Amino acid sequence: PRPSRSPTAWWLALFFGLQSTSAYVIMGWLPQIFRDAGVPATSAGVMLAVAMGVSVPLSLVLPQAAARMRRQGPLVALLGVFALAGYAGLWVAPEGGAWVWSVFLGIANCAFPVALTMIGLRARTSAGVARLSAFAQSTGYLLCVPGPVLVGMLNEATGGWHAPLALMTALTVAQIAAGVLAGRDRYLEDEAAAVPAPGR
Repeated sequence: PRPSRSPTAWWLALFFGLQSTSAYVIMGWLPQIFRDAGVPATSAGVMLAVAMGVSVPLSLVLPQAAARMRRQGPLVALLGVFALAGYAGLWVAPEGGAWVWSVFLGIANCAFPVALTMIGLRARTSAGVARLSAFAQSTGYLLCVPGPVLVGMLNEATGGWHAPLALMTALTVAQIAAGVLAGRDRYLEDEAAAVPAPGR
Protein backbone atom coordinates (compact mmCIF):
# COMPACT_ATOMS: atom_id res chain seq x y z
CA PRO A 1 0.00 0.00 0.00
CA ARG A 2 1.12 3.53 -0.77
CA PRO A 3 1.26 5.64 2.42
CA SER A 4 0.44 8.76 0.43
CA ARG A 5 -3.08 7.36 -0.09
CA SER A 6 -3.67 7.07 3.67
CA PRO A 7 -4.95 10.07 5.69
CA THR A 8 -3.49 8.53 8.83
CA ALA A 9 -0.06 8.41 7.20
CA TRP A 10 -0.27 12.13 6.50
CA TRP A 11 -1.40 12.89 10.05
CA LEU A 12 1.51 10.81 11.35
CA ALA A 13 3.93 12.68 9.10
CA LEU A 14 2.60 16.02 10.33
CA PHE A 15 2.73 14.92 13.96
CA PHE A 16 6.26 13.61 13.49
CA GLY A 17 7.36 16.85 11.84
CA LEU A 18 5.85 19.11 14.48
CA GLN A 19 7.23 17.16 17.43
CA SER A 20 10.64 17.18 15.72
CA THR A 21 10.37 20.94 15.30
CA SER A 22 9.70 21.31 19.02
CA ALA A 23 12.60 19.04 19.95
CA TYR A 24 15.11 20.86 17.73
CA VAL A 25 13.94 24.27 18.95
CA ILE A 26 14.31 23.16 22.57
CA MET A 27 17.76 21.68 21.96
CA GLY A 28 18.93 24.62 19.88
CA TRP A 29 17.41 27.64 21.58
CA LEU A 30 16.51 26.82 25.20
CA PRO A 31 19.91 27.81 26.65
CA GLN A 32 19.83 31.12 24.77
CA ILE A 33 16.33 31.86 26.04
CA PHE A 34 17.58 31.39 29.57
CA ARG A 35 20.74 33.40 28.91
CA ASP A 36 18.70 36.33 27.58
CA ALA A 37 16.54 36.13 30.71
CA GLY A 38 19.58 36.55 32.94
CA VAL A 39 20.44 32.95 33.74
CA PRO A 40 24.23 32.38 33.87
CA ALA A 41 25.69 30.46 30.94
CA THR A 42 26.64 27.43 33.03
CA SER A 43 23.18 27.21 34.56
CA ALA A 44 21.54 27.61 31.16
CA GLY A 45 23.53 24.62 29.94
CA VAL A 46 22.46 22.64 32.98
CA MET A 47 18.82 23.47 32.21
CA LEU A 48 19.19 21.93 28.77
CA ALA A 49 20.79 18.86 30.32
CA VAL A 50 17.82 18.61 32.69
CA ALA A 51 15.38 18.78 29.79
CA MET A 52 17.26 16.08 27.90
CA GLY A 53 17.79 13.94 31.01
CA VAL A 54 14.15 13.94 32.04
CA SER A 55 13.11 12.43 28.73
CA VAL A 56 15.45 9.43 28.99
CA PRO A 57 13.64 7.33 31.61
CA LEU A 58 10.21 8.39 30.34
CA SER A 59 11.17 7.33 26.82
CA LEU A 60 11.51 3.79 28.12
CA VAL A 61 8.06 3.78 29.71
CA LEU A 62 5.77 5.84 27.48
CA PRO A 63 6.10 3.72 24.31
CA GLN A 64 4.91 0.70 26.29
CA ALA A 65 1.98 2.70 27.60
CA ALA A 66 1.17 3.91 24.08
CA ALA A 67 1.26 0.36 22.72
CA ARG A 68 -1.34 -0.74 25.27
CA MET A 69 -3.73 2.06 24.30
CA ARG A 70 -6.24 1.58 21.51
CA ARG A 71 -6.06 5.32 20.80
CA GLN A 72 -2.93 7.31 21.61
CA GLY A 73 -4.69 10.69 21.44
CA PRO A 74 -4.93 11.23 25.21
CA LEU A 75 -1.21 10.55 25.68
CA VAL A 76 -0.30 12.84 22.78
CA ALA A 77 -2.51 15.58 24.23
CA LEU A 78 -0.95 15.21 27.68
CA LEU A 79 2.57 15.61 26.29
CA GLY A 80 1.38 18.62 24.33
CA VAL A 81 -0.02 20.20 27.48
CA PHE A 82 3.41 19.92 29.12
CA ALA A 83 4.90 21.70 26.10
CA LEU A 84 2.31 24.47 26.28
CA ALA A 85 2.96 24.90 30.01
CA GLY A 86 6.70 25.05 29.38
CA TYR A 87 6.37 27.70 26.67
CA ALA A 88 3.97 29.71 28.84
CA GLY A 89 6.48 29.56 31.68
CA LEU A 90 9.29 30.77 29.41
CA TRP A 91 7.05 33.67 28.39
CA VAL A 92 6.04 34.72 31.91
CA ALA A 93 8.97 33.83 34.17
CA PRO A 94 11.88 32.26 32.26
CA GLU A 95 14.43 32.79 35.02
CA GLY A 96 12.30 32.23 38.11
CA GLY A 97 10.90 28.89 37.02
CA ALA A 98 13.77 27.68 34.84
CA TRP A 99 13.98 24.25 36.46
CA VAL A 100 10.26 23.64 36.15
CA TRP A 101 10.05 24.75 32.52
CA SER A 102 13.03 22.56 31.64
CA VAL A 103 11.36 19.53 33.19
CA PHE A 104 8.07 20.27 31.42
CA LEU A 105 9.78 20.62 28.05
CA GLY A 106 11.79 17.46 28.69
CA ILE A 107 8.56 15.56 29.28
CA ALA A 108 7.10 17.09 26.11
CA ASN A 109 10.09 15.81 24.13
CA CYS A 110 8.93 12.26 24.83
CA ALA A 111 6.52 12.76 21.92
CA PHE A 112 9.36 11.40 19.75
CA PRO A 113 9.39 7.80 21.03
CA VAL A 114 5.59 7.90 21.18
CA ALA A 115 5.49 8.94 17.51
CA LEU A 116 7.77 6.04 16.59
CA THR A 117 5.53 3.66 18.51
CA MET A 118 2.45 5.00 16.76
CA ILE A 119 4.04 4.30 13.38
CA GLY A 120 4.38 0.67 14.36
CA LEU A 121 0.76 0.52 15.48
CA ARG A 122 -0.80 2.01 12.36
CA ALA A 123 0.03 -0.80 9.92
CA ARG A 124 -1.00 -4.46 9.92
CA THR A 125 2.16 -5.92 8.39
CA SER A 126 5.91 -5.47 8.77
CA ALA A 127 6.08 -4.28 5.16
CA GLY A 128 3.38 -1.72 5.88
CA VAL A 129 5.23 -0.51 8.97
CA ALA A 130 8.42 -0.11 6.93
CA ARG A 131 6.66 1.93 4.24
CA LEU A 132 4.81 4.03 6.79
CA SER A 133 7.97 4.67 8.77
CA ALA A 134 9.88 5.80 5.68
CA PHE A 135 7.03 8.08 4.62
CA ALA A 136 6.24 9.60 8.02
CA GLN A 137 9.85 10.20 9.02
CA SER A 138 11.13 11.51 5.70
CA THR A 139 8.13 13.81 5.25
CA GLY A 140 8.19 14.82 8.90
CA TYR A 141 11.86 15.75 8.91
CA LEU A 142 11.37 17.84 5.78
CA LEU A 143 8.53 19.68 7.51
CA CYS A 144 10.60 20.41 10.60
CA VAL A 145 13.58 21.97 8.79
CA PRO A 146 12.28 25.60 8.75
CA GLY A 147 11.20 25.64 12.40
CA PRO A 148 14.45 26.33 14.29
CA VAL A 149 15.58 28.79 11.61
CA LEU A 150 12.28 30.67 11.77
CA VAL A 151 12.49 30.85 15.55
CA GLY A 152 15.92 32.46 15.28
CA MET A 153 14.74 34.89 12.62
CA LEU A 154 11.74 35.93 14.72
CA ASN A 155 13.97 36.50 17.73
CA GLU A 156 16.32 38.66 15.69
CA ALA A 157 13.49 40.58 14.03
CA THR A 158 11.58 41.30 17.26
CA GLY A 159 14.46 41.51 19.70
CA GLY A 160 12.86 39.06 22.11
CA TRP A 161 11.40 35.61 22.60
CA HIS A 162 7.67 36.35 22.77
CA ALA A 163 7.07 35.98 19.03
CA PRO A 164 9.05 32.72 18.78
CA LEU A 165 7.25 31.33 21.83
CA ALA A 166 3.89 32.34 20.34
CA LEU A 167 4.85 30.47 17.18
CA MET A 168 5.83 27.36 19.15
CA THR A 169 2.56 27.53 21.08
CA ALA A 170 0.59 27.57 17.83
CA LEU A 171 2.65 24.70 16.41
CA THR A 172 2.11 22.70 19.60
CA VAL A 173 -1.66 23.09 19.28
CA ALA A 174 -1.36 21.81 15.71
CA GLN A 175 0.87 18.98 16.95
CA ILE A 176 -1.77 17.89 19.46
CA ALA A 177 -4.48 17.92 16.79
CA ALA A 178 -2.36 15.95 14.31
CA GLY A 179 -1.33 13.47 16.99
CA VAL A 180 -4.90 12.85 18.11
CA LEU A 181 -5.94 12.19 14.50
CA ALA A 182 -2.89 9.98 13.89
CA GLY A 183 -3.57 8.08 17.09
CA ARG A 184 -6.96 6.79 16.05
CA ASP A 185 -7.43 3.02 15.74
CA ARG A 186 -6.87 2.89 11.97
CA TYR A 187 -4.50 1.09 9.65
CA LEU A 188 -2.49 2.04 6.58
CA GLU A 189 -3.56 -0.97 4.55
CA ASP A 190 -7.28 -0.41 5.16
CA GLU A 191 -7.18 3.28 4.24
CA ALA A 192 -4.96 2.82 1.21
CA ALA A 193 -7.20 0.06 -0.13
CA ALA A 194 -10.27 2.26 0.27
CA VAL A 195 -8.85 4.97 -2.01
CA PRO A 196 -9.12 4.22 -5.73
CA ALA A 197 -5.84 4.32 -7.59
CA PRO A 198 -5.41 7.22 -10.04
CA GLY A 199 -7.00 6.49 -13.42
CA ARG A 200 -9.55 4.04 -12.08
